[in-house]
Amino acid sequence: MDNMDMTMDTSNESANMGMGGVDGSQMVMTFFVSSTTSLFSKSWTPKTSEQYAGTCIFLITLAVIMRVMLALKPILEKSLWNATAGLDGELIPDDETCCQKEDIRVQSRVKRVYGAVRRRWTAWRFRTSLGRAIFELLLASVGYLLMLAVMTMNVGYFLAVLGGLFLGTFIVGDLAADNSLYQDHHC
Repeated sequence: MDNMDMTMDTSNESANMGMGGVDGSQMVMTFFVSSTTSLFSKSWTPKTSEQYAGTCIFLITLAVIMRVMLALKPILEKSLWNATAGLDGELIPDDETCCQKEDIRVQSRVKRVYGAVRRRWTAWRFRTSLGRAIFELLLASVGYLLMLAVMTMNVGYFLAVLGGLFLGTFIVGDLAADNSLYQDHHC
């Protein structure tokens, strides 16, 4: 009987070690419902249902901000950060678009890639690159904060992030849509 108990203890220990030594008091990786889940730090732990609702509203707002930033990105790329954009925001055609079809066929793919990289690199501007880099940093920061909120596995936080992304897309989704197909048909 002692051998049986020892075998059971050993199997339980190996099962726990197979999970990285995690026991029942460690974090469980399943969704749960709680209104007192910490967000980003121990000091941001809702203690009342109103604080929990405020935290969820913050997450919804943060997700809407992320969606607005994603909708603005192509607009900023085209009108503000594009090195070949004119002062009015209209694109100035690349040399490649002005080439004849025969010339494009003759050039090797490597030469075309090299030429495109060289043209774009020579058009590099400090202010443009700085603005783009700052925008990308802010976008990544908001995205990572939302990711951390979802990683708490709190159902309310998860639904708040999804709801914010839905709301943001509903509000500003048309900003990022390519409406050039419809512009040709307007009188």
